[in-house]
Amino acid sequence: MEKRVELLDTFPIYGYERKSLISKEKGCVTIPLKLELPEVFSLDQTDYTILNELFFNVINILGPNKLLHRQDYFFEENYKPIGQRLEGDFMERGNELYFNERTFLRASHFLFISIVPTNYIKYGSKRVNSFLSKKRDYFLEKTIPEEFVNSDILLDFESKVENVSDLINSSGLIKSTILNYEDLFDDNGLYAKYFSLSCQNKNLPDIDFSNNQIQIGEKLAQFYTLENLDQFTKEHIGQNELYGKFTTRHNKFPIGNLFSIGFKIPHEHIINQYIYIPEQDKALGQLRKKAKRFNQFGNGRKDDSNGIYANQIYEFNSDILENHKEIVFYHLNVLGFENKKEGHRKMCNTIAGAFKKLKVNAKENTIDRKNLFFAGVPGNAVGLSSDMYLPMSSDMAASLLYFEGEYKDSSKAVDGLRLVDRISGRPLTVSVYREPEKNDWIFNRGMLIASGSGGGKSYVANHYISSELRQGAEAIIMEDGNSYDKLTKVFDGIIIEHDDESPFTFNPFMLDNYDTVYHGNNKTTLTEDKIVYLVTLLKLITGDEKNTDNSMSNEVKKTVLENLVIGYYNQMWEKENQNFCFNTFYEYCRSHLNEQTKSKKVARDVFDPNAFLFLLEKYYKDNPRGKLLNREDERITRLSNEKVVYFKLGKLIDNELLFPITALMIMEIFNKKLNDKSKLAINKMMVVDEAWKALARTELEDYFNNQSRMARKYGGQPIFISQKVDDFIASKVIKNAIVVNSHIKVFLDMRDFEGSFEKIQSVMGLGEKQKQLILSINKDLSEKRKFREVAFCWMDRVKVYGVETSLVEKCIYETNPTQSDRINTLYEKNNNNWELTAKEYAYRSSN
Repeated sequence: MEKRVELLDTFPIYGYERKSLISKEKGCVTIPLKLELPEVFSLDQTDYTILNELFFNVINILGPNKLLHRQDYFFEENYKPIGQRLEGDFMERGNELYFNERTFLRASHFLFISIVPTNYIKYGSKRVNSFLSKKRDYFLEKTIPEEFVNSDILLDFESKVENVSDLINSSGLIKSTILNYEDLFDDNGLYAKYFSLSCQNKNLPDIDFSNNQIQIGEKLAQFYTLENLDQFTKEHIGQNELYGKFTTRHNKFPIGNLFSIGFKIPHEHIINQYIYIPEQDKALGQLRKKAKRFNQFGNGRKDDSNGIYANQIYEFNSDILENHKEIVFYHLNVLGFENKKEGHRKMCNTIAGAFKKLKVNAKENTIDRKNLFFAGVPGNAVGLSSDMYLPMSSDMAASLLYFEGEYKDSSKAVDGLRLVDRISGRPLTVSVYREPEKNDWIFNRGMLIASGSGGGKSYVANHYISSELRQGAEAIIMEDGNSYDKLTKVFDGIIIEHDDESPFTFNPFMLDNYDTVYHGNNKTTLTEDKIVYLVTLLKLITGDEKNTDNSMSNEVKKTVLENLVIGYYNQMWEKENQNFCFNTFYEYCRSHLNEQTKSKKVARDVFDPNAFLFLLEKYYKDNPRGKLLNREDERITRLSNEKVVYFKLGKLIDNELLFPITALMIMEIFNKKLNDKSKLAINKMMVVDEAWKALARTELEDYFNNQSRMARKYGGQPIFISQKVDDFIASKVIKNAIVVNSHIKVFLDMRDFEGSFEKIQSVMGLGEKQKQLILSINKDLSEKRKFREVAFCWMDRVKVYGVETSLVEKCIYETNPTQSDRINTLYEKNNNNWELTAKEYAYRSSN
């Protein structure tokens, strides 16, 4: 008949005093710490060096008869839709329902630091966890040991652990906090989680150790242990490993030594690591005795195993003493658990395989299952028997700790971009600029989106723009394709196309409330923005080769143009003439330019007024470009008040003269949004997709720099998108005017540029870790889910996410011509209703 014991009797903790847990094993006192680890893939080799040195120092500070127990929980959680998102538009609802009940791993990390009895090294498997054989009355009747009540001992230990916690926090990589009573003992506290092997616990299940198994409720658990040096199949353990799937000859990608047994095991599990710090002289003496015994049984030959083992011990002792290290005893185990009816054998194979990747032959341990389980109870690390430890140096033990935590973004937030954790597929809400601005990661919202061919840049741009529009933003988009038609229609925007039959025309000399300042006494002046805009326009249509050899000529021309613009408006206001247009401006120039340059004695080789007038004349009245700058296009009036405006530029984007002029006109509309005081609190986006070549004009460099300053001041976000990444390298104008002013850089698949990425890295100002992560994109995709990856770089920071959307959203974001034609057919069938179209598209695509 099986023996049944109440959980209270098997609970190894005697009490909780101040910040310390007191074990039923006499003399064992533990202070529990909760750790917040660096996000997975975020560490470089320098960081791993810092972390190794950190725990090397922790071991040194704590001193002998201390026991460190690192415990890392990887528990499953299911996504629950957010009510506010379910009340949103059909795309947001589709996204929430798509992720509903998705299962993913969540991680939490702990460090338990214990004082253990001085003779702990002699605790064999029969001695540990002896409380299991004692009745409850035993602990009530026996005298409480001094260690439990001596406040000086507890205070001294508490002070030492607080120093360790402060040291951990000072690293800047890991956060440490001491757990309080509620964190441990509440209904859903740490103990409830451990004894139920679940992140959410209502009622504690039964625990059954019979039949060489561990069964906890419906879950079947299995321990895999590292308890002997012979289990290692590699000779050297460094401070970190290289992750094979990301590492190429162009890109060495560092990862922690135990990375493979963390998130890469797609099953619920717990990692337990124990580091016992003995009295050094006693431990080294015991090893010397062991070496002598090996020598006694040796035969003196070179291949004699006893002699080899003895020499290894002597070398180990020498390394400890000569390099001022500590000798410690280390143990590692992984407790995996699955529903007993499903997946248990697959889980076991996965864990064994994960250890193989570490070059460790893990032992599937059933014999010690009870001791291993109770040693994993927070505060009862002393329950691990000494014969399960292997000796090693403190620096090696520090390098064998687990260091990779989960993504920190909140999946419960609403105001952000929906992406997923690239390892577990957990839905995340990513703050693209709000949190980075708040945390001083960036100082402007300017964004670049770059990818190789077919990298999905327009899809990501659609997803981001949609997210921002949903939160109240406004957008002006210009592109030569059809990538934003559906998005614009869904958000009731305006699409304006340029073609030969209906070319863009506009009147840049017209004035509105944003262009002038009234000073009283009937005195009105132009704003600085309007002057800069018109001067830039005149430079574009007359040519302005900006170079250092002719800097005086450039400044003279700029001054002449400013004087012409200001003089023109002053004359028009004096004559009360409201016919502001290019024609009247040209007539003013023709009447005043020669006189102005003569009076100022401007030499013709510095500025030739006749040549200037000749170039302007092309845009006057019936001349070849006479219609371009003299009349306001009815399609363009009042566009600054629209939420979404999409300019489809078509062939115009390849016209080196007309496109920059049109782009300047579109940016003037963006300026109106920026200057609207009622829109200060909303994000105002200016999206330029595949327009780099035409914008790489020296005349526009100053204007773009001015635009960037305005956007930063008034809450605007210029977004430049291209797959022609070579443009980044080729154009100094783009680098100086756009790249430098874009603190958010977004990269999709860049494998086409891996061999030449150093040039892109230099121009973009990217760090080594940013390069490593960008070149890792799409190289380790989950077979279970279809998504592509994207890297967000905020100045010197970087994170890679998965871009995964519902089929409802895919219907709106899709730019593939074949799919777009199919979607347009469904749109006509559903009477031009995008919600019905998206739902039918999703249904047909999933069946």
